[in-house]
Amino acid sequence: MPGVPRQAQGVPTAVGRFRWGIMAFILFPLTFVMSLDRTNMVVAAPVVQREFHFTLVQLSLILTSFWWTYSFLQVPGGLLAERFGARRLLTWANGWWSALTILTPFGWSVGSFVTIRGLLGAGQAADWPSSVYAIREWFPDAERGKANSILLGGLYLGPIVGGPLTVLIVQTLGWHWAFYLYGLAGIVTAALWWHYFRDSPVGHPLMNPAEAEYIERGQTVKATREEGPRAWRRFIRSPQFWAIGLQYFFLILIQSFYTTWLPTYLVRERHFSLTAMGWLSSLPFVALFVMVFVTGAVADRIYQRTQSKWLARVPLAMTGFVIAALFLILASRVTGAFWLILFLMISLGAIGLTQVSIWSATQDLGPTLTGSVSGWTNFWGNFAAALGPTFTAILVGLTTRWTTALLVMALAGVFGAVLWLFVHPERPLTEAQDAGAAALARA
Repeated sequence: MPGVPRQAQGVPTAVGRFRWGIMAFILFPLTFVMSLDRTNMVVAAPVVQREFHFTLVQLSLILTSFWWTYSFLQVPGGLLAERFGARRLLTWANGWWSALTILTPFGWSVGSFVTIRGLLGAGQAADWPSSVYAIREWFPDAERGKANSILLGGLYLGPIVGGPLTVLIVQTLGWHWAFYLYGLAGIVTAALWWHYFRDSPVGHPLMNPAEAEYIERGQTVKATREEGPRAWRRFIRSPQFWAIGLQYFFLILIQSFYTTWLPTYLVRERHFSLTAMGWLSSLPFVALFVMVFVTGAVADRIYQRTQSKWLARVPLAMTGFVIAALFLILASRVTGAFWLILFLMISLGAIGLTQVSIWSATQDLGPTLTGSVSGWTNFWGNFAAALGPTFTAILVGLTTRWTTALLVMALAGVFGAVLWLFVHPERPLTEAQDAGAAALARA
């Protein structure tokens, strides 16, 4: 039956699992090492600041230089993934950012560190749209939730493992070696990606033909390939194109509190000791790590039972926003340490519901232009990552209260949930192009 996933036709899924091997043993480690390359400078920052006598302002310029280039090059990264394929682009990009990671300890001034970190961000800008695009090509509709959860799991394992691991390396070998070792690991993952990945499952020498055919039949949308720049003229007129991007801005505005300010909040506002803060601040990320895998499985089950992309994406995303906002407010008002950490874990864990839904939706909306749609979405998110910490600091400075800042971030969750009402994963952004082509053909 054309256009219906094989799962719906009763065809057994046990036709080979090579696609899952690519995810678990190649893309997951690649994303994990990429996350380490982002976090090592944050962990090593106090040591670097002391060695070079940087001021806090100078150090903030160094730390944020990565996010500005990474954010603004997301869309070009997506277009390049569509033009050259995820195999070539992610290999080039991984080699680039790994080399820049190794070069980081050779910085000698604010300007040199800013330049190196900015170039590192430019290299990593291709990582996410390429990875999301690769999943779109390698997985049927009914399995993208779990596939995206593995990708997100690699990203979120970085903050959990990266902090203690980087501290251990810095204390035993010196801060330079955190960059040398992570850079070398990145080169290894780049080589593995080039050797084992292919842009299409059909062209892979190790792929079982039955598995390749299962993947192809499970992709219900077969959009006509269209040049990215030409498609963008239509995309920017689409309300759901703006909605999928802007909702991610609001999501990362919330998430940036955890990635940037949570340790400071626990120590200064809640008077935790440094030792207690060190391990308690990682617990919300453990919750997020677990929830992306739970969400992926739930989303795929919903789709397999209902054959509705809307039901498998939108309700989960909206629920994640609402729970994240509600429990962030509750956390700001409780007094006990147990309830504080529990509510923060629930809040950040709920973001996993939305994260998995977002990248599955970009694959639904984009089809062959998934690189463009995911790059657009990730631009807005990382724009929030660059602005969010400063925005939060200004709010705290103006009101002298963290409660107000957390309330504003919770309101961002409400806006994000409302924006999902304009997202329709069952209506690809390429649909208008296909309809127009069909009308011309009939004429």
